[in-house]
Parts: sequence; C-alpha cells; structure tokens
Amino acid sequence: MNNFDLKKYLAEGRLLKEDNLKDYWSEWAAGEREAGNDSVGVEFGDASDEGMGTFKDYVKAVKALNADSKELRNDIATAVSVIIYDGGGDFEDYDFDVLTADQFTKVKNAINA
Repeated sequence: MNNFDLKKYLAEGRLLKEDNLKDYWSEWAAGEREAGNDSVGVEFGDASDEGMGTFKDYVKAVKALNADSKELRNDIATAVSVIIYDGGGDFEDYDFDVLTADQFTKVKNAINA
C-alpha cells in the first residue's frame, strides 16, 4: 500500500527510538483519518514519509507539553499540522479547544528543535 520502510526510518534515528511510539499511533492516526487524511492507515507506520515526519513532530510536542488529556493531544495534532503546513501563523489565527498561546509556542519550539 505504501513504500515506507520503518526499519530504515528507525536506523536513521528519525523516530524517537526510546519510546513506544505505537502508544501514540492509534489516537493520532484516527484523528488524521477523521480529518480526511486517507494516506494514514490503522497499522503503526502505515503512512507516507511526510506523514511519519508529522507523526514524529506530534510525539515530540506531546512530550514537550506532557499532554495527559485527549483534548490537549487533539489540539497538539492540529497545531503541528498548521505549523508545518500553514507556515506557523500566530496562535490567534487558529481555533483550539484547550491549547494556550504559551503551549502553542512550546509546540513550535519542540518541532523546530
């Protein structure tokens, strides 16, 4: 279905190896599919290279904010996408349920690190 090589991706250090990334996948991937991203599958790693890059940034941002609620993780997923694909913009340009301006800045910093 896709040509993503997870072993190569891991070997290159492009994922955070110390984490069980599968724990983050199901919720993130479900949100991506709900938003209409049909290039993300149910199984861990079933995404394009670009999708896996976005997923990696999502995980970094979740960790940076120690996001412990589904609402915050959903907002983080949205923030990561708008930062990457909409050029970042300002916090006020977007509608979030619980993410604050300071948290938005932390997300930017985490994915640009």
